[in-house]
Amino acid sequence: MTRGARRGFTAAAVAALPVAWWLAGGGHGLAVQQPPRDVPLLLLLAGAEELVFRGGLQAWLAQRPGFGARRFGLSGANLLTSVVFSAAHLWAHPPLLALAVFPVSLLLGTSFEQSGRLWVPVALHAWFNLALYAASWFLSAR
Repeated sequence: MTRGARRGFTAAAVAALPVAWWLAGGGHGLAVQQPPRDVPLLLLLAGAEELVFRGGLQAWLAQRPGFGARRFGLSGANLLTSVVFSAAHLWAHPPLLALAVFPVSLLLGTSFEQSGRLWVPVALHAWFNLALYAASWFLSAR
């Protein structure tokens, strides 16, 4: 992974904190019920989603003709995977919030493409889920 990519991923991890706080403060946090059960589940879900979307769909699309080409710094595989990823969030989120998942998905897809490793988007996704859960817990305790 290049130095620039590491800086970008570090910036994304740092930016996740205020974004999570803003979402939780706006009423779009996560339900805090049983932290000992919830936290491992959030980590498992992050890994499962990234395995399916980045490790499966995006990797498969990247091998198809035309999907590896970049436009505005993004591959067609990343763009289409992000559309599907955002649509998959419609079952649990209102349309505007599911649409807000799109740029996050582009970031996760870019981290996968630039690093060549699935653990990078898994770690970023898990970190964001944990940050959102912590912000939701803190704000609900006030």
